[in-house]
Amino acid sequence: MKLIISPSKTKDIKGTPSASQFAPHMTEQIVKHMQGVSKEALGKALKIKDTILDEVYAFYQNYDKEVEGMAALSYDGLSFKNFNYDGLSERGKAFANAHVWIGSALYGLVAPNSGIKGYRLDLIDPVLKEEKTNLYAWWQPLVDAAVGEEDWIINLASKEYSKWIHHPKMVTIEFLEHRNGVWKQLSTSSKQMRGSLAHYICEHQVTELSQLPKELKGFVLDPLPENMDTSFTIAYRKQV
Repeated sequence: MKLIISPSKTKDIKGTPSASQFAPHMTEQIVKHMQGVSKEALGKALKIKDTILDEVYAFYQNYDKEVEGMAALSYDGLSFKNFNYDGLSERGKAFANAHVWIGSALYGLVAPNSGIKGYRLDLIDPVLKEEKTNLYAWWQPLVDAAVGEEDWIINLASKEYSKWIHHPKMVTIEFLEHRNGVWKQLSTSSKQMRGSLAHYICEHQVTELSQLPKELKGFVLDPLPENMDTSFTIAYRKQV
């Protein structure tokens, strides 16, 4: 079993990696490609400009000299604050390192204890447009091979990274809030709850769907379907 979560744009590079990267040769190829892109083309592809563009362009040009940190401690978005890797027990951290993948356009499938640098790049960014391909296609064979070795997948990733994962038994978990008579998936609370559930799964060594918490921070889990031998989506719901 593997649990998939999305990366965050915000990062605070820290910690010491203790695991190897997913496919260093692929990362090296992407970095080399980015180094050959003009600043103007980079800004257009990543939709950035001014100071941010200067920083991102300099990052790729000087990639080898950039500081590397541990992924789970260096991603700094809402999901990771609630994942709270540092707050896991030693057994929880070991479980996370073995069972969690963080999707990354630069590094592929990232273990919590493997290394990342302060990159900016998303799977949807058209940096390979001139080559008539994209980052999804570039990574897909390696991602498919890794995912295919797993018996099932828990999907806590955003749609951008979920579409990267092809598995006959992938369980997608959503977090819905009831507002104005409608069940809605809200960005902020979804990111927070994905991280919180990932923390729970690692700390409690969850390997079966029946072990998921029935309630978490006010969100209540829907009944599980009778047939769980295929891919499906389930939801945690909260009345607001």
